[in-house]
Amino acid sequence: MKILFVYLLFVSLIIAQTGGIQGKISSEGLPLPGVNILVLGTSIGGISDDEGFFRIRGIPAGEIEARFSNVGYETRIFNITVVSGKLTEINVEMKEQAIEFGEVRVIDKLLQEQDDPRPSLIELKPAEARRLPGAVTDVFRTLQSLPGVLAPNDFSSQLIIRGSGPDQNLIIMDDVEIFNPYRLYGVISMFNPEAVSDISLITGGFPVNYGDRLSAVLDVTNRQGDAGVLIKGNLNASIVAANLLLEGKNPFGIPGSWLINSRRTYYDLIIEPFVKKTGLVEDNVSFPNFTDVQTKIAFGPFNGHKFFFNAVLSRDAVQVISGKDRQTPDSVGISDLSKNDLASFSWHFAPSKKTLNKFVASWYRNGGDTNFESEFLDPSLNREDFSDALKDTLSPYLLGFGFKSNYTFSKYSIDDKFLHFWGKGNSFEAGIGVDFMETVFDFDVELSPELEAVFRANPRARSAISDLRDVKYYNRYRTYLSNKFAIGEKLFLQPGIRYDYYNLLGKGYFAPRVSLSYLFDNLTTLRAVWGRYYQSPGYEKLRDANIFFDLADKYTAPLEAENSTHYVLNLERWLTAEWKLKGETYYKHFDDLIVPFVAEGTKYYTEPVPGKDPRHVNGWTRPVPEPADSVTQIPVNNSNGEAYGIEIMLEKRNIIGEGKISGWVSYALAFANRYEDGLKIPFRYDQRHTINLVLDYKINNWIDLGFRFQYGSGFPYREAQGIKPRITLQDTDGDLIPETPVVATRRSVNDPEIEEVIYDVDYGENRNIYNAVKPDYHRLDVRVNFYRSFWGFDWTFYLDVINVYNHTNVSNYNYYITKDLKLGREINGMFPILPTIGFNARF
Repeated sequence: MKILFVYLLFVSLIIAQTGGIQGKISSEGLPLPGVNILVLGTSIGGISDDEGFFRIRGIPAGEIEARFSNVGYETRIFNITVVSGKLTEINVEMKEQAIEFGEVRVIDKLLQEQDDPRPSLIELKPAEARRLPGAVTDVFRTLQSLPGVLAPNDFSSQLIIRGSGPDQNLIIMDDVEIFNPYRLYGVISMFNPEAVSDISLITGGFPVNYGDRLSAVLDVTNRQGDAGVLIKGNLNASIVAANLLLEGKNPFGIPGSWLINSRRTYYDLIIEPFVKKTGLVEDNVSFPNFTDVQTKIAFGPFNGHKFFFNAVLSRDAVQVISGKDRQTPDSVGISDLSKNDLASFSWHFAPSKKTLNKFVASWYRNGGDTNFESEFLDPSLNREDFSDALKDTLSPYLLGFGFKSNYTFSKYSIDDKFLHFWGKGNSFEAGIGVDFMETVFDFDVELSPELEAVFRANPRARSAISDLRDVKYYNRYRTYLSNKFAIGEKLFLQPGIRYDYYNLLGKGYFAPRVSLSYLFDNLTTLRAVWGRYYQSPGYEKLRDANIFFDLADKYTAPLEAENSTHYVLNLERWLTAEWKLKGETYYKHFDDLIVPFVAEGTKYYTEPVPGKDPRHVNGWTRPVPEPADSVTQIPVNNSNGEAYGIEIMLEKRNIIGEGKISGWVSYALAFANRYEDGLKIPFRYDQRHTINLVLDYKINNWIDLGFRFQYGSGFPYREAQGIKPRITLQDTDGDLIPETPVVATRRSVNDPEIEEVIYDVDYGENRNIYNAVKPDYHRLDVRVNFYRSFWGFDWTFYLDVINVYNHTNVSNYNYYITKDLKLGREINGMFPILPTIGFNARF
């Protein structure tokens, strides 16, 4: 504490003799991010943020010269008088110029150019992710408030985009494909909005430089450090997590910059000691936590050459053992460690202002070890009936389930990407690359005899008790080329072709795509795209799909790659300088979708005996076999589907900088279905109507208020049809053998001397899958930000409240059988009202 006090005193004395400058940088009325500001003759400087604002402190009082420079703009130098203890205001207007510093022309990232033919492009500003209510400063959760993008539930940051699952989205970070971009077991993503510069989401019809996915692309670029200062940073902390970011120019006069970012949760440091002290959990429990370190180092430019090094080191860990004094009959033991590591090198070479070549070499590994053991109350029973039961009396009513898993997905990649601008409005792109894949997958299931007997008698559940072990080495090869043609002043056409070869399948696929943009005038743009897309199977994709497949050579040899065809039409109109209206319609057709092979199996059927008590075994006939589908882990191309809809978005951007309101309102009407074995099945995340309202209101220069309201019609789910006796397979001695079906019994809950029939929830035949719809989802989140400056730091304090009116949104239903043999149901809800406080300090 003494050291801290002396440090703060020293800083205060220094500040008393210095001042600062602040303001906004723009070009043609639009904010200009990324402008370098340097106080000449010193190492003091800064960079403008996403909205063009800058603030630099610690400048010696007196007359200074400040230089403002950015690639593609004329450098400007101003004489400024800095007053001690005050911030001098200066607003700068930058003019474009044709000269480049060995780089290709930088496209404005705030507004999509009219000649850009990508219709479904959404470019998110990192500042929006930092302050969006309810998004916990997470990029993925911010994207979930945009049209066409859904969340599976409140607990997941996965992206459901236009009728496709999260496994069908391509995630790119600094030109490297990421398999598992989640932290804290899916609650948040790996992307820190403080460390990224560009967030581009293409919800459909993406160009040929992206592939091996059917639905959408998220391309994130981590920003470079500030090369104008020796060191600067910011600290962000809330009640559950903190992250620290440091950046600056390279030492020893080497051109370029460095940036390092570290995040950590501290459930295990704050909440864990509290709950252990109360006796809620055992002493050997550790709460979920993750540690994440990311860095980006830039060298250059050196005569048109620039080099980048990126690295990520991430660990998620949890260990949970149910306490002896727990109030529920269930027990669980979990030990898990997940790893995400990345290293990449890229070389950018711009021999002229019209040409750029990018060479990228990378290594990525995602792995984990899990040991899960549990005993849980038979789901057919009402949990409330056992709330006061002694633990020693519960064994007849518990089922045991456990598994051990070990997986490692490794990828070595090499890519070369070429871009050349020729003529007016024309550009040529080409690329080639290869991935060397190694996947190790080991999954062992452990079931109690009672639960195994249930699964063996249920043909659609038998695959759940199958172990899976496989080690695969395979490569993916790709090449593409495209050209954007300017046809006159208003029409831009971009045809392209991509070729992928998957040696896991031993097959290659051509994927043609074509997009266009037409300028009605300077404010109105029409865009359209048609394209073919392919996706190969792989263990690395199954994690997001939540499904197991055995990808042994004998099963992958007859497979085809999944494929889809996209049709997208987009119309965009700027109503004023800050209001934009965009409408989009799309249709996706999916073919050769991979699903589990359904073999011919056997299920068992019994009927009640008239006049007999259905609670006793003699009240039912002897079970008899009948044909039924049996689900396996074998992958087959036996499904297709479609997704189509309309999206409308009205957006208000605070471009001029004088307005108090910014945000958007969007509406989506969507349909998504799958077709399998002659059945039309709703997509599991089919949401008919979706409304998002995001509003940020700047009350004054030190406080703003944000609102986010989300509404969505309910997801489909499988509604229970009734109850039925449980049938297990065993012999007369009780040993498990797969020959003799019997109606299962156990001791009565009310009278242990009596054996009663065990009943299960009956979900009906497969045609009943997703036969009902959950209630509508709606939630209001509110966030208040307070901005102050003291101790030489720029502070932001915030209060964020999720689900302000505490509405219970349904995650799923738990069904059980009541004492009078009726079907009961209880709700599993999502987030209740959840307040969070935190701060951000920039220094």
